[in-house]
Amino acid sequence: MMPPKRVLVIDDVSVIRGFVKGALKHLDLRVGEASGAEQALAMLESMPADVIICDLNMPGMGGEAFVRALRERGDTTPIIMLTVEGDRKVIAKLLQAGIQGYLLKPFKPAVLAERVLELLDGTAPPIRPISTPAASDEAAADTPAEDASPPADSTESTGTAG
Repeated sequence: MMPPKRVLVIDDVSVIRGFVKGALKHLDLRVGEASGAEQALAMLESMPADVIICDLNMPGMGGEAFVRALRERGDTTPIIMLTVEGDRKVIAKLLQAGIQGYLLKPFKPAVLAERVLELLDGTAPPIRPISTPAASDEAAADTPAEDASPPADSTESTGTAG
């Protein structure tokens, strides 16, 4: 029998860590906790995780710096970012840094559990940067540079990521 998958929850607020653990308690997982990014980086060296759930805004090293540090050392563990930050520029930077998903706080426990399972079993849909809906990507590729103005009914503002 395979050992249970490991999830690491990183948040400086213990209540949030408890909430995340509660959201995952019905799954056959081992859930570890870290109260900060530096602690998490140290823990991951001796105890790798299958999925990481990380808060964006933490004292000391924040979520984005954590993702970059982890990716720089070659760790490709899927990361779900928890954030109150709905700013598309911030989310786009996180996607570039290498996260596999994000949830805006407050989030529903069932949605978090579903995302974790998708990442663990490989069924997670690929995320697209929020600002570019898929349809306009293909259209842009065929458009000559001189005529690069967006159409009047541009769907720019309605783009969403999974």
